[in-house]
Amino acid sequence: MADLVLVLEASAGSGSLALLRGETVVAEAGVPMRGHDGERLMPTLVQLLHDSGAATHDLQRIVCGAGPGGFTSLRIAAAIAKGLAESLGVELWGVSSLALLAAGERGDEGEAWHHEAATGDVAGGHRAGARRRDVLAVLDALRGEWYSQRFGFGPDGTVMAVDAPMRRDRAALDAEAAARGGARIVGTWGDSFGGGRHASPLARDVARLPKGPLLHPVDVARWEPDYGRLAEAQVKWEQAHGRPLGALG
Repeated sequence: MADLVLVLEASAGSGSLALLRGETVVAEAGVPMRGHDGERLMPTLVQLLHDSGAATHDLQRIVCGAGPGGFTSLRIAAAIAKGLAESLGVELWGVSSLALLAAGERGDEGEAWHHEAATGDVAGGHRAGARRRDVLAVLDALRGEWYSQRFGFGPDGTVMAVDAPMRRDRAALDAEAAARGGARIVGTWGDSFGGGRHASPLARDVARLPKGPLLHPVDVARWEPDYGRLAEAQVKWEQAHGRPLGALG
């Protein structure tokens, strides 16, 4: 029965794949995405299906990380995801790569926090009814900047966007992290900020996000990820050809 969801995430230098059945992670794999490493994404996908005893006809949906992030790696993942969705006749969904970072933070700390909030256990500095600290998810935008977005958490741990994705430099990130009660910076070089954590978005954390603005169906023919910043190669191509580079597919 076609009940598996295939997730591809390649917005950062370290990409990942996951097979999900509901909220259960059936299988997953990491894939380096820098330079020519991105060529390994499709072979790794094939191996993941083989090792888990699944086939493409078992897939009911394809989910692809929508960025922002690295132009080339996002484009490779999107091309594979769109090709599979179209050939299999299944839905393609896009997921915010920054939201995946926030969802991963929920996974690392959320369960313990919810237990403490429910029981009144103040170990670890929490108290019943306390609001979880926001997460400021960041991905490398090069040139001394990061793509960033602030996320909060509902009473049930649901990840919610507080603002829109934007590029910020280090000073702006420090200021945003200190604002509105404080936020923990998580993502590319996140550990270079006080109290932050270095992390890459993980495909598996799609299971922690509900359908909505951060995870939703897209039009296979028209969709492409949010590249954030145009790649130098794309800028030169558009200048040479006098027109925008077309959408994927």
